[in-house]
Amino acid sequence: MRERYVIALGGNAISDHTLHKISYLIALENRKGNEIVITHGNGPQVGELASIENKNLAILTAQTQAEIGLNIETSLINADSSLENRVAVVLTRVYVDKNDPEFRNPSKPIGRFYNRKLKANIKNKEMVFKNLIHGYRRVVPSPYPLSIPELSLIENLLKKRYIVIACGGGGIPIFKSNNTKIMANAVIDKDAVSSLLASDLDADKFIILTNVDGAFLNFGKKNQKHIRTINYSQSDYYVSEKQFEEGSMLPKVKACMSFVKRTGKPASIGSINKPADAFRYKSTVITP
Repeated sequence: MRERYVIALGGNAISDHTLHKISYLIALENRKGNEIVITHGNGPQVGELASIENKNLAILTAQTQAEIGLNIETSLINADSSLENRVAVVLTRVYVDKNDPEFRNPSKPIGRFYNRKLKANIKNKEMVFKNLIHGYRRVVPSPYPLSIPELSLIENLLKKRYIVIACGGGGIPIFKSNNTKIMANAVIDKDAVSSLLASDLDADKFIILTNVDGAFLNFGKKNQKHIRTINYSQSDYYVSEKQFEEGSMLPKVKACMSFVKRTGKPASIGSINKPADAFRYKSTVITP
């Protein structure tokens, strides 16, 4: 039976090696007749661009959509030559609320990690940093995604048997003001947008691939435990207990919970180095 997949690739996890591995698996699923949408993060890439280009983050997100989308498209075609002209990279916008509290209290990590000494040498005093597990990282506004204008285009491409790459970097944030569309200086969370897209497309499988094996309890401690299968209520409890780090695993768990709540279908978080496990829901699975 044909299934519809939405596969979210973490920006920190994307490399030539991981793309090579995931591309062969996606090509295999496509040959089975399954419909595939790929989303991707851009945290490291947009952070680097922002450090050298003084542009609106929406513009920089569009640039990374093209760059990373091209890399994924090329990797897919190299994995299966029959995909030539059968992969579509969609420049994707996402509506946000101009009054979202994130614009006053930014939380989205982008770019590289800094130690305390390097952070002190940053000349742009307007940059906001947070101390995460692996060091300091710049944070920017990350408004909640409301809707995807290109949704019908993505749907039509899937019906025509294209593999679609969309909502890269969380999408290009826009809002309406006096009947004018304005690009927001922000970066939307990729996992939240991917969940919205998967729900709106009524996907059969929503899979988030990152650089760890899944979600863990007591992550980084001696008693850490890999979560295999938990239901929505258990997930909500662990979120309330602050088991998942902000800007890292927390948005992934919340994205899966949102998909589960909206569709009544399970979602998976797994390693981009072990994509087959995630595809078969053998990593971390959140159920209704």
